[in-house]
Amino acid sequence: MPGVAQKILEVLEERGALAPGDVVSITGEPRYRVLAAFHCLEELGLIDKMYERGTYKIYQVTVLGKELLRQAKGHGLAYALEKVLLDSSSVAGVQLSTET
Repeated sequence: MPGVAQKILEVLEERGALAPGDVVSITGEPRYRVLAAFHCLEELGLIDKMYERGTYKIYQVTVLGKELLRQAKGHGLAYALEKVLLDSSSVAGVQLSTET
């Protein structure tokens, strides 16, 4: 069973750009978990904020996020994250940065 982060990526890929509240409604996950996962996914570069007005934000999946989902099929998100991060050649045109 996929975790909340994988559910978020799948919903965003399937339905397009959404607000965290929409993802809460779609997945049935607790709001605090979804918001925490959105923050982590954004920090990892797996989702991007495409619109912001006050506290209302809309996010979409990045190329790296889509590649991670592709790798996760049948293996799980942890396996996919390790594979994508260690094999940057699997992400067409995306450079992984170690800047702080």
